[in-house]
Amino acid sequence: MTEDHIITKEIIRRAKEILQKSINQSVAHRWEHAERVWKEALNIADEEDVVDLEVLKIAALLHDIDHPYNKKKEHVQRSVRKARQILMEVGYPNDKLKRVLEAISTHSSEDVKAPKTIEGRILLDADKLDGVGATGIARVLTFCGQCGMTPNQALKWYKIKIKKAAPLLQTIKGRRLISERLEYVSSFVKQYEKENTNQVKIDIHRKL
Repeated sequence: MTEDHIITKEIIRRAKEILQKSINQSVAHRWEHAERVWKEALNIADEEDVVDLEVLKIAALLHDIDHPYNKKKEHVQRSVRKARQILMEVGYPNDKLKRVLEAISTHSSEDVKAPKTIEGRILLDADKLDGVGATGIARVLTFCGQCGMTPNQALKWYKIKIKKAAPLLQTIKGRRLISERLEYVSSFVKQYEKENTNQVKIDIHRKL
């Protein structure tokens, strides 16, 4: 096994341990999310010309490495700092380290910055794709529940989030995939709103 593979295995081990054990970590941004973003990123990369797959994989693993559920707006800066710490501790090459951190720094719709690298563009798209479709709905409901929101509040938050995030996608494949998954989300939201329209309200002052 080469030194590069040993370093990569150690990064994976640390990322998995942190994302599984961190008490305040968002339930929607733990190890399973990192795994899906990794796979989605590689799927998108298949249609791109020149991509450093190692940088892309490491960035996918670490992009939400410090994402407290109650500090969402700060998670990019926090994750960049934590990722830098991990990469420096394992002796990750400095030139690649900078590219990993660059990709992580531009993946979010909370702190919008245009990605400067192909790895950053792919990571942004892969991350946003995991926020739509059936998986995205499940993640939103668990995250919003952790934050104390009701289902109605969660769906309202989700619609605003999608409206902001969907136009940010960077790649042809990413835009195609999100369009397909948004159809499912739209159908779900319409059905939810239909079921919750004109519900009978309980008058607490009326005798039962």
